[in-house]
Amino acid sequence: MSGLNNAFHVARTGLQVTEQALGIKAMNIAGQGVDSYKKQYGIILDLAYIDQGGVGTATSNNNTVSPTGTQVGLGVQSGGIYRDFSQGESIQTSNALDVMIEGEGFFEVTLPDGSIGYTRLGAFQTNANNEIVMPKTGYIIAPGIILPTDATEVNINALGQVYVKTATNQVAQLIGQLQLATFFNPSGLKAVGDSIYLETAASGTPDKGAPGSGRRGRIKQGWREGANVNAVEEMTDLIRIEKIYDMLTKILKTGDAMMTAATQVGR
Repeated sequence: MSGLNNAFHVARTGLQVTEQALGIKAMNIAGQGVDSYKKQYGIILDLAYIDQGGVGTATSNNNTVSPTGTQVGLGVQSGGIYRDFSQGESIQTSNALDVMIEGEGFFEVTLPDGSIGYTRLGAFQTNANNEIVMPKTGYIIAPGIILPTDATEVNINALGQVYVKTATNQVAQLIGQLQLATFFNPSGLKAVGDSIYLETAASGTPDKGAPGSGRRGRIKQGWREGANVNAVEEMTDLIRIEKIYDMLTKILKTGDAMMTAATQVGR
């Protein structure tokens, strides 16, 4: 591969990776207002190299070797996108069914096919059967907690125990227990939308239990977890991405000018 053609190829791979980086930043900025949204980062790796020799090769009979050699890079590539599951901002709502996890863990969600999904979204609601469910989807929060129809007060303590008072009984009664699941590699979870994640071979199996036990965080009622996006960081990265894109397109323009000049010399 000639030097000019390789420069074009490297610039093209750089543009592709930069466009992906822009998409990641766009998602992070859009996710600022999404409850429990976790910011994403792109991993960029270099591609293979053309080894034109010289690295560590002998240069004399006196055991001298070439200290560098010639290795021509073929560009860059995306190595993946991972999520930062650090704690998002705390938003006070005073809503009894708004709960946030302080620390590690995910609520368990029963999906329509009976499988289990995982979420940090704690803006719970109730369905027609008075079961505690997720917003929009109506998926039931496992293990399935049904509030009495005449409930007048709902209290969820730090350990995930759900107590209610009713119109006929003002003594708080325990009616259910929220569970949390932790993963050794939460970045390995598969996002499927609606703030729900699925277990994968990369995430490992969930470690389930009551809030406040093991590595699991505690529950804070009347609060919701916001996004963990830093707007200043995202805007700074946008400027950097723009500059990188400009420089890569400049490489293409320079290479085109050099190729045109070489063609004219040959006439």
